[in-house]
Amino acid sequence: MPKIVDHDERRLSIVHATWRLIAAKGFRATTMREIAKASGVANGGLFPYFRNKEELIGATFEHVFTATNERFAAVRADLEGLPALRELMLQIFPLDEERILEARIVIPFWEYAANEPELRQVHERTMQRWHRDFTAHLEDAKLLRQVRADVDVTLAADQLMAMLNGVQVVAVLSPAGASPDRLTAMLDDYLALLG
Repeated sequence: MPKIVDHDERRLSIVHATWRLIAAKGFRATTMREIAKASGVANGGLFPYFRNKEELIGATFEHVFTATNERFAAVRADLEGLPALRELMLQIFPLDEERILEARIVIPFWEYAANEPELRQVHERTMQRWHRDFTAHLEDAKLLRQVRADVDVTLAADQLMAMLNGVQVVAVLSPAGASPDRLTAMLDDYLALLG
């Protein structure tokens, strides 16, 4: 009797193999053949799961987004307002090898998303979710008097989104200036301006 393969489980294992290869070699240098081999499927065996390389990088980007949210959920506990926002930001910031590898996925994804409408939609959907989360944490922080009443939470969320993009680029392209202590201090100094 043929082995029954769980479609979602196989897709996830392909994504795991893909993001490790892309993080190590870059998206352009990673071939579908290498991804198939690392995933344990035959050449051409990826196509029942992903139509093309662009769809695969979209799924890989979404996996990084989900992994970040899962890390945050695991450490959030009873945090509210500014402490919750800070913890979410720290889960996204490239502060360790895993999150630096994630940044190495995000950066080439941006290039593809700029030219592929489907990938741009994936990016917009995930970034809008984080923007809403940032805004909600900032609103809570206002209610808790952790930030000033005059803080424009939408603008502050925009600034935090820009900071996220910037620290990912710095961590990948100029790692000497992106130590975990330095990046954390940048975040803390910004959040202190809101108080």
